[in-house]
Amino acid sequence: MRFSVSVVCALLFAQSVPALAALGAAAGPAAANGTVQQAASARAKASARVSSYNGYTVSETVNPSGTTVREYISPANIVFAVSWQGPDMPNLQEVLGTYADQYVSAASVPHAGRRAVTIQSDQLVLHSGGHMRSFAGSAYVPSLLPQGVTPSDIR
Repeated sequence: MRFSVSVVCALLFAQSVPALAALGAAAGPAAANGTVQQAASARAKASARVSSYNGYTVSETVNPSGTTVREYISPANIVFAVSWQGPDMPNLQEVLGTYADQYVSAASVPHAGRRAVTIQSDQLVLHSGGHMRSFAGSAYVPSLLPQGVTPSDIR
């Protein structure tokens, strides 16, 4: 059985992209094991770092363009928050997962001035804004915040 060059390239690329878990989803083994994530990130020419804090873990990935995406992971291995900062917006469909529809709805409402988006509900708190080459944002699920973790811990 012969694979075309494009299929082989697509398979290699898929294996080399750092694994990011979506908000509210279980973090994969890459986020739980810093060595695995760092190896995958190196292949994708991105850098990654995993840090532990009181009651949660932060998996930080910097893509080649310089955008940093942080996943905040609870002791139950669930991504309870995400944040991003850099010259490019991350793929928010991937980062926000099932919460992406709420972002799309909020972003489609006309805003005065800059295109900042804010959502404040029991299900999702999100702030996103910026301008060309300087974007930042964060999102968290209030019900998933581990005990002792406050919104100010998410940066």
